[in-house]
Amino acid sequence: MTLSTSVAVVTGSARNIGRATAIKLGELGFNVVVHTNNDAENLQKTADLVRQTGVECATAIGSLDNPDTVIALDRACKTLGHCRVLVNNASVRKTKPFLEMTLEEWRQVFRINSDAQFICTRQFLPDMLDLKWGRVICLGGLSAHTGAQERAAVVSSKSSVPGLVRALAVEFADSGVTFNCVVPGHIDTHRTAETGARLKHPSFDGKSVPYGHPSDIAAVIGMLVGPDSGFITGQTIHVNGGAFLP
Repeated sequence: MTLSTSVAVVTGSARNIGRATAIKLGELGFNVVVHTNNDAENLQKTADLVRQTGVECATAIGSLDNPDTVIALDRACKTLGHCRVLVNNASVRKTKPFLEMTLEEWRQVFRINSDAQFICTRQFLPDMLDLKWGRVICLGGLSAHTGAQERAAVVSSKSSVPGLVRALAVEFADSGVTFNCVVPGHIDTHRTAETGARLKHPSFDGKSVPYGHPSDIAAVIGMLVGPDSGFITGQTIHVNGGAFLP
């Protein structure tokens, strides 16, 4: 593997955790493909920040429930090299009382939070398998482990993510590709990491814990894609400042 032709694809990377992750992967030397559903302005800002790390960056726009978007991601990746890292970060967090939710609304949440992780992984995994090295990181959700009011579709769809990485970790155990789930805690997405702000949020047992920053999650993802992480696979890693202790 040479970093000059190694590409990291980060879905949902126009802002917040996705942006911080794209920048971290650029700092590690990967060329990066960034993606958004429809936030072109912020996506361009992310791409500019990634390029400031000294690597190349390509962009793709569109909903991941559209097969054409995944094809566009693949084409963007191929302009930069070979996919070595996939971060399935894109998600939706629809809040609605269970008895008021329609079947189509339920399915739409699953199409992004669950189906898109399957589709993107299936698209980029063969390239990793061919060269016997790859890292697939799927972003889970804290509510999938604690429950949440009026978020039945989100909780249910995000609950599928740890199962996916466990299944793939076993199926491809000797392939050189690892699969892990990172579950963020309460993240302050309204301030940049440079502010050093630490707000407070009640933990699962009612105690007060700090908010994290997107860079806190990106740092763990950066560790998982490193050369010394090849024996870590099939894991669900909680990064939450003590908000939930499984």
